[in-house]
Amino acid sequence: MGLWLRVNGIQPAFGIEFGLDSPRADEGRAGDPYRQANVSYSLVQRQDGKVVRHTLIDCGMGVVPSLLDFEQSHGVHVVHEVLLTHPHFDHFAQLDWLSMCLVRSSRADQPRPLPIYASRECWESGPGRVHRCLAERSDFRPLQPGQPVVLGELLVTPFAVDHGPKAPGALGFVVEHGSRKVVITGDFLRVPNEDNPLLFDADVLLLDSNTWHPAEWTWHQSVLGNLRLVDRWRPKRAYMIHYSGYEDREHQDDPIHGPLAQERLRQELHRLAPGRHIEPAEHGMILGDTVAWPE
Repeated sequence: MGLWLRVNGIQPAFGIEFGLDSPRADEGRAGDPYRQANVSYSLVQRQDGKVVRHTLIDCGMGVVPSLLDFEQSHGVHVVHEVLLTHPHFDHFAQLDWLSMCLVRSSRADQPRPLPIYASRECWESGPGRVHRCLAERSDFRPLQPGQPVVLGELLVTPFAVDHGPKAPGALGFVVEHGSRKVVITGDFLRVPNEDNPLLFDADVLLLDSNTWHPAEWTWHQSVLGNLRLVDRWRPKRAYMIHYSGYEDREHQDDPIHGPLAQERLRQELHRLAPGRHIEPAEHGMILGDTVAWPE
């Protein structure tokens, strides 16, 4: 069985900022501003060219339109379950829209009610509180760090991350499929147990990289701060995601002192870490399809 990992969105909480004068905002406005989705991932298990199971990780602003693109381009019509990393609105905002879509869908292979996996703290302080109607069209399934769940041929193991006091129960996920391993940090500043052997030697590591320079008061990790984790955990390939760069404007004496356009971000990553396979994540990229898995 094959695995696709699609990046449904790459944007931080506020995406492309309205009215902001920056290369990143100019790039977003000049492209397709209707396809600016918050960070989200689709894990798609396939057998003989057919979709067997679709696991969605996070469902913030812009994610449902992104899934509509995915449905049109790759025939992915069903969501079998949703996993949530933490209770911030940009990671669950469109759960209500998605769950109503699936209620109205006539597809016999669509699970109803929609299974939603999250820590209990995340559920109760986030979607369970904001979208109260979700309770009648979803099936909440609590997650605990270190306790894996089996989703078809995926083994997903949550691990605790520290994303600050306003993100209780925040999690990252280690995804294993056969011999392949993917580590997704979710939004984080620290991983309390960096020695967890599951975090080491992944095929792909996806890292919250909200800024270029460390800005710990944001409770997000930075590109520069993530280099230590890349060296420590030794993935074959690392992707930086959730980039904003807004707080970098405080570094006016540094060559990088504000939001970078995507191509400049890529160039700076290659300059910073020659010989290491570190890239910015791209909206709509599909590992296993449009982008090859690392060997």
